[in-house]
Amino acid sequence: MNTPDRDDRPLLIVGAGIAGLASALAFSKAGFRSVVCERSDRLDPVGAGLQLSANALSVLDRLGVLASLRENAFAARTVALRDGASDRLLARVPVESGADGYLAVHRADLQSVLLEAVQVDPRIELRLGRSLKAVETRPSGVRASFARSDGSSETIDTLLLVGADGVHSATAGLLSCPPPTDSGLVAHRFSLNDAPGDEIEAWLSPRSHAVSYPMRRSGERNLVLVERQGSEQTPSSDGWNPRLAGFIRHGTYLGRWPLLTVDPDERMRAFGRIVLVGDAAHAMFPFAAQGAAMALEDAWVLAASLATQADIDRAIGAYLDTRRPRIEQVLKRVRFHRFVYHLGWPASLVRNAAMALRSERAMRGDLAWLYDWRAAPLA
Repeated sequence: MNTPDRDDRPLLIVGAGIAGLASALAFSKAGFRSVVCERSDRLDPVGAGLQLSANALSVLDRLGVLASLRENAFAARTVALRDGASDRLLARVPVESGADGYLAVHRADLQSVLLEAVQVDPRIELRLGRSLKAVETRPSGVRASFARSDGSSETIDTLLLVGADGVHSATAGLLSCPPPTDSGLVAHRFSLNDAPGDEIEAWLSPRSHAVSYPMRRSGERNLVLVERQGSEQTPSSDGWNPRLAGFIRHGTYLGRWPLLTVDPDERMRAFGRIVLVGDAAHAMFPFAAQGAAMALEDAWVLAASLATQADIDRAIGAYLDTRRPRIEQVLKRVRFHRFVYHLGWPASLVRNAAMALRSERAMRGDLAWLYDWRAAPLA
């Protein structure tokens, strides 16, 4: 394993979400120490549901946390696409890839297994209550300045700064990246208890769509309703089939989240010894359920680049050259799903007929390029 021009300084990761924690664990597997700085004073696992396809699971397996995650996760083989008004089954899309499968999980469970692994790793130091305030690129690395929650300040010198601080990335802001774009869409999230159904389901409608699935083996379900942002604070059940309408009326409403995106062309480039990963680099719509997966892939590919390249700058270049085409391909699929999911009449009739004619094998082949990606062993 090569060691890129490293000295005694650890790598610096800004943000302790999924992208940041996974990056720290991946760097450790590659032999690098890291410091993870998080602006919150506490890391309380929060969030709703996530879908993790085999490409994401392969990274979690390499990080050593997949077995723990599986203990409480829901394993799925297909996603059932249904008509929003009638509940009629349109197609079952296979989502398994080899033995790795496909999991629906609570985000808090994923964050917990990553955090537990970080806390026992001697190569990783987690510092809470640190808000990034300034970055200065130097020939030999980066100097980052933080405001601490106790009112003091802190400066860290590092070989490489990784901005893993989400769609509202302070790192990206300090690099003068354009702010996130509000799509005009909003995601309403619900938690359902004792709701019937043991599969991932998606309901398609001209102006919106909904997705529901078990998050845990205990039966707790996630429901997400995506629609145009309006004046209503909570979504209406009008226009949906009775089963889904019941989910909406009786579920515990968790709130609404505007769907924000960023321009990866502006963010997936080298900023000296600073690189962005996860939502900070390429926040995307949830229409292909790949946001968390792409963050996990980023973490592993960046660690692999650091392990195999002769110096940090070459490692950053190799990482970006590898990830940019992959992210663009995923974004194309996201745009395709957004178009297809929200088709109005009569185009929706053509869509439904086309789905009915395609075999599950053919639909599985459509996504092989996405789900069959695997995290390669570190050299």
